[in-house]
Amino acid sequence: MTKKILFSLILALGIFGVNFVLAVTCPSEGSWDSSSGVCIPTGTGLPSPSSSDPVATVLENVMQWLLAVIGVVGIIAFVISGVQYLMAAGDQNIIETAKRNMKWSIVGIVVALSGLIILNFIFNIMDGGYSGGSYDYDYDSGDVEMRPITDPYGDGVIG
Repeated sequence: MTKKILFSLILALGIFGVNFVLAVTCPSEGSWDSSSGVCIPTGTGLPSPSSSDPVATVLENVMQWLLAVIGVVGIIAFVISGVQYLMAAGDQNIIETAKRNMKWSIVGIVVALSGLIILNFIFNIMDGGYSGGSYDYDYDSGDVEMRPITDPYGDGVIG
């Protein structure tokens, strides 16, 4: 019984006591932040945790990257389908396969571009880049100015 208690005390001291004994030593090369007790690399190009919304920034970058990869794969598939069509040498089965592959690669490119446009629109709305309204065009200077939607009667109904 005393061995179990002694073992438990040594284990607890080993687990919890290590935090008080070990000091944080970051590598000498690169820039590191050790203020939280852990070596965190800085200057990586990633958004800092203190920015307004680092999760949204990382999510936007990942989605942009994925859509770019999908678009490139779609273009490569279209080129391969074109080569397949040229190399068919009159074989109708290969020609039909090449046409089907071309059709679906075009669909993939359209979906990737549509997704890119939709994501940019959503992130602009979430970022405050578009608030709704109408445009004022100054014919003398050629400037276009965004005019926000207003509540003309003050009753909470716009329009």
